[in-house]
This record gives sequence, C-alpha cells and structure tokens, in this order.
Amino acid sequence: MRLFEYEAKEIFSKHNISVPRSRYAESQQGVFEAARILNAPVVIKPQTTTKARGKAGLIRFADTPQEAAQCFSEIMGRTHGGEIIRGVLVEEKVKTCKEFFLAVTVDYTNAVPVLLGSPLGGVDVEADAKGNPRMLKKIRLSPSEGVTQGQAFEMADFLCAHTSPLPWHHLHEELQELTRSLYRVFRAYDCELVEINPLALTEQGPPLALDALITIDDESQFRHPELVRPRAQSQEEFAREQEFKKRGWTYIPLEGEIGILSSGAGITMAILDLIHFNGGKAANFLDTAQMDRKGIYDAFQIFHKSPNTKVLLVNIFAGLNRCDELALGITDYLRDFKAPFPIVVRMIGNKDQEGRAILEEAGIKPFPSLEEAVAKAIEEVRCVS
Repeated sequence: MRLFEYEAKEIFSKHNISVPRSRYAESQQGVFEAARILNAPVVIKPQTTTKARGKAGLIRFADTPQEAAQCFSEIMGRTHGGEIIRGVLVEEKVKTCKEFFLAVTVDYTNAVPVLLGSPLGGVDVEADAKGNPRMLKKIRLSPSEGVTQGQAFEMADFLCAHTSPLPWHHLHEELQELTRSLYRVFRAYDCELVEINPLALTEQGPPLALDALITIDDESQFRHPELVRPRAQSQEEFAREQEFKKRGWTYIPLEGEIGILSSGAGITMAILDLIHFNGGKAANFLDTAQMDRKGIYDAFQIFHKSPNTKVLLVNIFAGLNRCDELALGITDYLRDFKAPFPIVVRMIGNKDQEGRAILEEAGIKPFPSLEEAVAKAIEEVRCVS
C-alpha cells in the first residue's frame, strides 16, 4: 500500500522529519485558499501513487493564489500511470543548495532492512547511482536494533564528505538524527520502503524532505486502519477490494476477455501463462483460496458484473472443499441469473464425480485436464468475438 505524498509528509512531521509548509486540496477554491494561507510562491503537486510526475509535466509552479488555482484546473482530472488526479498538495516553493537521497527499504535477499544514502538526490538518482555506484551507500540493519549510533554516524559521514564547502554547522548531527527517525517510521508503520528524494539543504534551517514516499506491507493494513482508503481506484473498486480481503480473496483486473476463477496463486499464474501461450488474454482473475457453495455463488456474481469477461474459466482442484458443493454453488447462480458468458470448468479432486454429474445435468461438461479447459475457453472467446 503506497501512501500519497501528503500522507507520508504528515507521518514524517510526527516523527521530527522536517517538511515544507503545505496543504492538501481537492478543489480550485481549496487550492486558492491554501496558496493564500501559505503566502509564498508554491508548487502544485498532483497526489498519485505513480512516480515521475515532474517528467510527465504535472508539477506546476505559481506565484499567486490565482495562478495556483489555474494550475489546479489544468491538471485536475488528468491521468498519470492509469490514476485519475483527484487532489493536489499545495506546498511552499523551496530554494535548495544541495540535494541528497535517503531511504530505508528491505533487502529481500538477506531478509534485513537496509539504509540507503546518496549525495546524488533528484529525479535521476537511480540512473546516477547505477552509473557511479560509489555514490550510493548501503548499510544493512538489524531489525531488533534499527539504526545504531555508529551506523547513523557512518551514513552522515558519507553524505557530508560529498558536501563541500560545508557551511551547515550542524548538518552531521542532523543527518544522524534523520536516519534514526526514518527507521522509526519504517518500523512503526510496517514499511517496505520509506524514501526521501530529494532531501534538500537550504540556506537556513534543517534538511527538508521535499518529496516523501512510504510503502506499507499490505498484510499489515489491519494495524493502520486510519490509512486504508481508496488509492488509484474508485470508491466502488475500493469497497470491492476490502470485501475481497475480508474473505481472503485476491482479485486482479486485466485487459483481456477470459475471466479466471481459481484457488491458489501458483496454479492461477500457470493458467495465465497457458492462456497467453495459446493466444488468449485474461480479463481478470480471482484467487479464492478455500471456497464453499455460497462462496462460489458470490464469486460468480463478481464476474457477472465484469463487462470485459466474455468467457469464464473455472479451475476447481478440491481438497478440503468438495467438488459437489462447488458445483451446487454454480447451479445456484445459474438458477438465479442468466450467465452473460460461456462457462468452462476444469474439475478434479474430492467428490469430483458427483460434482461433474451435477454440472452435466445443468448443461456444463467439466474437463479433467487444465490444458483442455484453457483451449476450450480460448475457442469460446473466438466464437463470441
């Protein structure tokens, strides 16, 4: 779960990480008022979870509230990385003397957090660091200890060594405290990534987080309910996603024609590959984990509402659940609704003979082979297209 910039900066402020003065707004009048209150030249920053807003020409500058409101009208409602811009951060424009990059993320290879720092802050920091790896410092951290005093000193030393001349008398101490604060955010919010880019030095005052990025582990959302809200999705999509999470389901919309209802992420990915290799495209997939009669009935209604689904491919590999119960869930759906798509079923496992008999009576002939079922689904797509 990636937070919006304004949310990340609110968290930073609570943990003594300095940020520019700013206000979040979702209307032209709100932007005007925010700029008026800040009483300074401002930056208008669209709030999306997709990066590279500046390169896309979406970050604007304004000297007056009127100009700020005009900038808002020019970018509001546009899309960036598939996201519709619904709000902006109105932030005071800051004159910088030097920019750094600072982050805490997860080193999945070694299963530890890692502190990252570079004196090459800015939009091209990844490319710059790749071209000059000595300008990126990595310090592995202990999850139990966090950033130790020695590690904080080491990172501050590295950053200050590339800041010359050094008129900022307290910079070394400020960077030490900043690295520790950044880790406290990382730990407190169960983060996968906490990033400041750029971290700016100004002519006066402490280093400022001009941009802020926080990504929280999806599995820990229940620990941070105040941050669970729609991002890069409509209210309807968000409500549906929350319902899926309560059930332990994973639903992913795609751009093809074949809907997939299956149990288990591994087999679902294999189905996606089979469809692709045989010239088809998936419209979406629902990974359902364990499912019962009512569950499969509810799952069918989800696909029923999907306009892109031209064929529904159902993979049933029953273990603890039973094929006959799942087959009854499908016939319950067919009793209550007229399916807007052909239904292709692959069924195997516990009580599969009984399940097949139930489906055949309803006019659906299940396949024991996944490859056969995929081929049939692609054939059906071609027939209805």
